[in-house]
Amino acid sequence: MRDLRRALASRYDRLREAWFDRRFGIQTQGEEHDLAALGASGRHLAEAYGYEPVQLPVFRAILRAAQVEPGEFVYVDFGSGKGRALLLAAEHGFRRAVGVELAPRLHEIAERNAQAYRRRRPGACPIELHCGDAADFALPAGKLFLSFYNPFGETVLRKVVANIEDALRAQPREVVVAYRNPVHAAVLDAVPFLRALVRNRTFVLYKSG
Repeated sequence: MRDLRRALASRYDRLREAWFDRRFGIQTQGEEHDLAALGASGRHLAEAYGYEPVQLPVFRAILRAAQVEPGEFVYVDFGSGKGRALLLAAEHGFRRAVGVELAPRLHEIAERNAQAYRRRRPGACPIELHCGDAADFALPAGKLFLSFYNPFGETVLRKVVANIEDALRAQPREVVVAYRNPVHAAVLDAVPFLRALVRNRTFVLYKSG
């Protein structure tokens, strides 16, 4: 019975995700594991993991657990892929949604998705897409909600964490970190300016301070 319930729940989630895509005329479904074939390159390619879109109920569970007012935060998704998390962030009223993606072809799909979404939601928050190495990305100003769906290995995560620390030193502000599929959570656990608020097998949620 437990396996049957899981199978039914999984099928229901897939149907909801397909409906989300149809509703906005976008395409965010499907996993992509060969990032080199999608044009990704650079010194951290070996550390980059494949794309899997965040599941709708998981996104909502993370947002509920964070207990923040989205309109006060800039949402940044590392390894943004086809852009599903960014569109969900826009749907939930974040001040801005920013994606960072290493693979150019995924980045191009995300651009098309963002354009299609904008036609249906002209009043939604700005969506910005950056194609490049997450380790080189300069964090925007303001309160930050940083999202990771296990997009890369420990080496890159440490570099991104160092960038977060530098950004907070330059401009102290509230930062939330949501780490889905937290394979390298030990890296974030060791960061003195973050404290874990929620921890389960699905995600770990951290806040600054």
